[in-house]
Amino acid sequence: MLGKKAVRCGAVTLLAFAPLIGVPVHADDAAIDPQLAAHLATLADADASLKAARPALADCETGCITPGEATAMALAAAEGEGRTGRFLLDIQGGGQSFQGQLGTMMFVNSRRDYATLGTLTIAFEPDALHALLRRARSCGGADVIDGQITVKACYGEAVPDLNMFTMMQRLGGRRIIVEGEVRRNWIDSPIGTPKPLANFYGEHEVGYYQVWVHVTDAAQVTFADEG
Repeated sequence: MLGKKAVRCGAVTLLAFAPLIGVPVHADDAAIDPQLAAHLATLADADASLKAARPALADCETGCITPGEATAMALAAAEGEGRTGRFLLDIQGGGQSFQGQLGTMMFVNSRRDYATLGTLTIAFEPDALHALLRRARSCGGADVIDGQITVKACYGEAVPDLNMFTMMQRLGGRRIIVEGEVRRNWIDSPIGTPKPLANFYGEHEVGYYQVWVHVTDAAQVTFADEG
């Protein structure tokens, strides 16, 4: 797996080398490590506002998954496995990677501290993000003429310089629903002393897992704060 290099800028938190509170657990084990279980138990309160909102969201009628629930799903899956679903989150932070194969990707997070357990990260391919940023906050409804409904298509201005700042100007604070596959993504971290974590990525690797949904098409994303 690849590590990530980044910086911090105001409220925008970038993916970086950062340690997570130790999670020495084999996610495939039937019994979750007690330390991890204790942390996961605290996630319900953090997602309380999302859980309260989702019954009223038409796009969540078939079920939406909060970041805490997505974290539990991803950690329960086998290494390399993903779980499909519809994920509901508020965008609290974001950033980009500046090296490695992920250098063209952009990220938004459900928490400002992206390394906190319970954070859901949405990883965007550039074309998908460009299309999403052009989408207007509201399309002004639809026209009904002689029984025919015509939905008004509308787009904002293109983003000539796509970077973390222009992304967060348009997406920061938004509530979104993302359809896709959630999975663990290993983040190398040189911070701390290597400890053997049996059945984790390698035997002496230092790092932690982020929980990702990969977006390759803007159609995967719906703005839940419109309408």
